[in-house]
Amino acid sequence: MAALLVLLAMFQAAPHVFSSHDSTPDFSIFKKKIDSLAQILSTGGNEMIEVSDVAYNYSKHYASVRKPASLFVFDPNTADANAFEQLGFSPKQAAAIINYRAKGAVFRQPDDFKKAFVVTPERFEQLKPYIQIAETFRMPATTDSVRFLKRTAVVVELNTADTSELVKIRGVGAYTAAQIVKYREQLGGFAAIGQLREIRHMTAERFEQIAPQVTIDTSLLTLIDLQTAGGELLEKHPYIGAYAARGIVHFRATQGACDIDALIKNNILSPEKAEQLRPYCRVKR
Repeated sequence: MAALLVLLAMFQAAPHVFSSHDSTPDFSIFKKKIDSLAQILSTGGNEMIEVSDVAYNYSKHYASVRKPASLFVFDPNTADANAFEQLGFSPKQAAAIINYRAKGAVFRQPDDFKKAFVVTPERFEQLKPYIQIAETFRMPATTDSVRFLKRTAVVVELNTADTSELVKIRGVGAYTAAQIVKYREQLGGFAAIGQLREIRHMTAERFEQIAPQVTIDTSLLTLIDLQTAGGELLEKHPYIGAYAARGIVHFRATQGACDIDALIKNNILSPEKAEQLRPYCRVKR
């Protein structure tokens, strides 16, 4: 066995021992791949070629920071999706910037543009010399950099206003206006201005900004008859939900008369939820 192992080792070492040390390596294939890489990089292409990990990483980096197809003066507050795409953004990135503006954001100085999460530091440095903010969007140096576009003071009735009226409110963009209308439909109308705090993504700062600009007509509320309303209708109300809806239906079937105080007493609704629901109840309170 020992002899066989020695012979095997000699057999494996033989090519290295007897090979010529004077032979010149053939770099022609490698040179062709390097020339191909140089050609791709010079044309700004995105093709991937298997030269080495270093070449691949460099090509990937070059593609990520390459210059936009065209550069021109633009205002990020008014440019449309097509303009952003011409500046080098993908369709999804352009849509994200438009959506960011729709939520109420305003670029009041060039540096504000890099706060949009799709704008990388490299892309911002390329575009910064071409950003031109219109006078109407500029801000005093002492105020915060990204604010909502200043609007003429208005007073809007929340239970009748559509989204086109709601966006006139200072601090309300298209997204917030849509959320207000959606939540109003779920509630059956707003009974108090404070209910705006319950809207998704409504910050305390934004609520304080909006509250003085709205009024509420409680006569427009859609009321619920706890004695006759179906379980599905009850379940959809934000202050009731599926669990309490089943409890109300069962309580009516077993106890008869159903009112807010009875629901509190029998632990079907918490006191807090019951008080929120009270303005929407048609039965005697």
